[in-house]
Amino acid sequence: MMVLPDYVERLRKDVRLLRIHNERLLRAADQLREKAKALAEEVDRLQKENGQLRKENGQLKEEIEKLTKTNIRYQVALFDHGNFKHPDEKDKKAKGGQIGHADTNREATEDRSSYPRQRRHARQCGTCGHTLSRVHATREKFLLDIVINPTVVKLIVETERQWCSSCKTEVNAKHPQSLPFTEYGMNVFMMGLLLRFRCHLPFSHIATVLRVGYGVSIAPSALVNLLACAKSYLQKRYDELVEAVRNGKIMYNDETGWLVHGQPAWLWVAATDEVTVYKAAQSRGHGIFKDLYGESHAVSMHDGYKAYSAVVDADTECFCWSHMLRFVFEETVNEPEESDAIRLRDDLVAIYRFGREYTGESPDELATILTQQFTDLLTRPPTSPPMKAILRRAKEQQHGLVNALLLTPDGTNNLSERELRGMSLHCDISNGSDTFKGMEVTAICASVVRTITRNKDAKFFSVLFETLRDGIHSTFPQYRHQSFTDT
Repeated sequence: MMVLPDYVERLRKDVRLLRIHNERLLRAADQLREKAKALAEEVDRLQKENGQLRKENGQLKEEIEKLTKTNIRYQVALFDHGNFKHPDEKDKKAKGGQIGHADTNREATEDRSSYPRQRRHARQCGTCGHTLSRVHATREKFLLDIVINPTVVKLIVETERQWCSSCKTEVNAKHPQSLPFTEYGMNVFMMGLLLRFRCHLPFSHIATVLRVGYGVSIAPSALVNLLACAKSYLQKRYDELVEAVRNGKIMYNDETGWLVHGQPAWLWVAATDEVTVYKAAQSRGHGIFKDLYGESHAVSMHDGYKAYSAVVDADTECFCWSHMLRFVFEETVNEPEESDAIRLRDDLVAIYRFGREYTGESPDELATILTQQFTDLLTRPPTSPPMKAILRRAKEQQHGLVNALLLTPDGTNNLSERELRGMSLHCDISNGSDTFKGMEVTAICASVVRTITRNKDAKFFSVLFETLRDGIHSTFPQYRHQSFTDT
């Protein structure tokens, strides 16, 4: 039987061993806690990383879908010279002039009876040098060429300082080709306007054309200063063009980005069948269009941008069918062929084609038919996100789309798109404008030059000369006096 002292001693040894074991367990527990904490932090990090990857994956899917729609938009031609082709029409258009297009055949409309004739003959054979005799047989050919004459007109103009005893003012008889405060004449000025605002050449290239083609040496900086004066000369005509656009029946509107010393700006356009007006602006807000539209009652044809709808009434706006149908095709590029969205797309195409091909004489009847077709279309329940997006846009633009087919020739805003294309190239070539004043000069000059060139029957330099002369006379009254030259 174990005595008490031995038992106590044994317990003491066991307690010491237990304490040592307990310390080991505590250290192991601390290590496990630290490991568990590290694992928890790693799990949390992985969860956050997983969430970020899911977010980036969703963004990449949206970007892929967007790029897919954009690529399809470029691959599928929605419009062929403004005439929409239905997907089931696989035939190619015939060569030559198209039905409904303007006749551009110059030879068919040109009267050559008044042209001078020149009879040419050779005296010797160019191959062997044999003398040739004259004959009666001829071969006729029409020759169309230009005269290259790089000769500069250099003239010292002496102006008599005359006095009007009636109105008590000095009279200076100016040369008709003279411009205020510059040695360069009217023809240099007009050629610079044409090359800059219609051909969209940079100033260095304009200087090259004037030097090589006409013998005028002028620095690009001098061209900048010369054309900057055009704003004051053409401002009156520009204001008249703005009023002409406002007084028209249909105003085609659009806008494009611009740069002013590297900062974003906007160039707006308002066009009719005969007049084009550009407006420089620092923003894309509806206040710019409100100022351009003014008190007009014209119908505004646009691409659906909210700034236009904020200014004009629903009865005086049209939505572009080309933008609508492009949106529809982009939304349905990934849809199966037998889906409801594809059928909705084809029905919208059918509505557009019906409105374009309608041959009846009653606009009210066409409006009733188109409205009923839209009503039937909008009652369909959406079965996919693309179909929901299409129905939402069709519902918002229904009235304007119907107006477009009733009031415009083709139901599209292609006119304003065409009028802006050259200015977009101009911005790309010149990198915009250095100052906002320079952008205003561009808008005014381009409006006048483009409007003149749109009239194919107008003699460009004659019309521009008269326009500049009137503007100079209004700005500088001393240039109004008719002058005569001593013989």
